Amino acid sequence: MRKISAILLLIIVIMTNTIVYGNIGIEENLRSYILADSETTQILEEYKIDEIVEIASISKLMSYLIVMDEISKGNISLGDIITIDKDTTKIKGSSFNLKVGENFTVKELLEASIVVSGNDATYALAKYIAGTEENFVKMMNQKAKEIGLENAVFYNSTGLPIGEKGIQNKMTTREIFKLAQYIIENHPGVLETAKIKSIEMVSRDYFQRNTNPLLNEIKEVDGLKTGFTNKAGYCYVSTFNIRGRETQTKDLRLIAIVMGAKDLEIRDAMAKILVEYGLDNYSHRIFLNQEIPLKTLEFPQGDVTEVHVFPESGFSKLVKNDEDIVVNIDINEDITLPIKKNTKIGKATVEKEGEVIFESDILIKESVNKAKWYVLIGRFFNRLANMVIGFFGGITK
Repeated sequence: MRKISAILLLIIVIMTNTIVYGNIGIEENLRSYILADSETTQILEEYKIDEIVEIASISKLMSYLIVMDEISKGNISLGDIITIDKDTTKIKGSSFNLKVGENFTVKELLEASIVVSGNDATYALAKYIAGTEENFVKMMNQKAKEIGLENAVFYNSTGLPIGEKGIQNKMTTREIFKLAQYIIENHPGVLETAKIKSIEMVSRDYFQRNTNPLLNEIKEVDGLKTGFTNKAGYCYVSTFNIRGRETQTKDLRLIAIVMGAKDLEIRDAMAKILVEYGLDNYSHRIFLNQEIPLKTLEFPQGDVTEVHVFPESGFSKLVKNDEDIVVNIDINEDITLPIKKNTKIGKATVEKEGEVIFESDILIKESVNKAKWYVLIGRFFNRLANMVIGFFGGITK
């Protein structure tokens, strides 16, 4: 019955897509969600993001961070060989199907941890780096404090429940975003790993697709991690890049997180709604560009008759596409020749709903002097000649 309900909900979501987008409308299906900008950390949409939640295999993002930090410090390398021991093969849950005595590089186990959420692969990395998982967990909690994840608590490297009470790793959804953003900023190679579509090893008779549900469905999606336990529900940290359009918008990377869905189908449907809401409704718009002229001024008496004017400072902003933001240009009317290079001749203001949110001086980037008398006479006769030619040309037609 629960499965049928999930499928019915998925059908309703698809059929009412345009209605849902009007107000996102996914709150009742999740414990929390967030949509935010990876570069500026600006939160665009949110729901209960400061509630502490179980994070399941989202924990592997912190494990990934610890491993990459150790690589950055030179303590280990991606090419290091790890021999699998008996303890590692006993790890339950999602698996890379490791066998005693097998050898893998750190790189291969990292990929297995992120792409197919291999608990055994993550555990093997933890033991290799810290000797025991307990010591590795201490590193995870220390790193959490270091980057300001005050509510984060880690009990293991994988996110698996512990003991009969099912104790699990926890943090807030805001902190999950902060962790994901920190990793992307400091170890951007995570995106190359996270977008691997599948792992296949013929010699081991192993094949598993990436657990990321939107990787093959939405071309802009290139990460990041999924998770599930009974307490945590179905969870998903996704990230996607909106390509900028030259002179109009900049590249924009958003992170969308959904936590605590009751069913896999619901999680995937809600995640898709949130990601597509970001794609359809937000952009990083360029309002002022120092290299793009605002307008052209004419100086009939100058040695240069047409001059472009530019803003002294550029300005761009992450905005919702339907926001009322305009650029106003105010040029001084009493400009007289000569004009020196980089003279300030006015103001450009960016206004949102009538309120100025940015302003810049307007410059003429080249000198304009008064034209010599013979140049002006030459221009006069040129104009006269063009008028005569135009007049007689019109008659012959």
